[in-house]
Amino acid sequence: MTPMKFLLFVLPLTNAQYGSNDTSMTTTASTTTTGSASSSTHKVDVGKNGFTFDPETLTVAAGEKVEFHFYPQNHSMTQASFDNPCHPISASSFSSGFMPTTKASETVFTLTINDTTPLWFYCGQIGHCQAGMVGVINPPSNGQDTLDSFKKAANTAVGSTIPASVQGGILEKSGAETLSSNSSSATVSASATTSEPASGTTSSTVSPTSAANSVGIAFDMCILVILASFAALCMM
Repeated sequence: MTPMKFLLFVLPLTNAQYGSNDTSMTTTASTTTTGSASSSTHKVDVGKNGFTFDPETLTVAAGEKVEFHFYPQNHSMTQASFDNPCHPISASSFSSGFMPTTKASETVFTLTINDTTPLWFYCGQIGHCQAGMVGVINPPSNGQDTLDSFKKAANTAVGSTIPASVQGGILEKSGAETLSSNSSSATVSASATTSEPASGTTSSTVSPTSAANSVGIAFDMCILVILASFAALCMM
């Protein structure tokens, strides 16, 4: 075998020793959305437009909230039964208590609705319930239990009473409620096998495989130089 043929035979073997120099890196990224979905909140203005709840009828899903915002002069909202308006349905009826104010009150009474059972309510101030200041959450879809019928019964009710304490809901400043709602917003977190460098900087990472291939290439070059020198000597 001539030196040149020997050189051509050995060259492929040196490259095959380390395999292909092309490497690929796979980065897996995952994004997860966490946090509880914020419940829908419904707003009711109490006494803003006279002896009224605005709106006086609401459809609210289980788990959602209803906020009662109070206006002058001194109103309340208390749960009643359809058959006995202007008086608490029981000792545990939800009730905001009286809310005396000369302007839009910063204090809000918030109810969390647990189911879709009709909830009838009224203002317990003297004469207000009889004047039609009543409302209903999740009214019946059919039958004779309508808001108009409830108003007619309230018009002839004798007196008004409310529980002695605030119960069934939460009284708090509207600013605190807003802060609480904002702090409970959903968060998005992301994780990946690689990280982005800080802005304005460049990062470079050499994998062990790449380092080994670089050493192999350098070794191949040394062999090629030796073989070339050997071939040149033989041809002289």
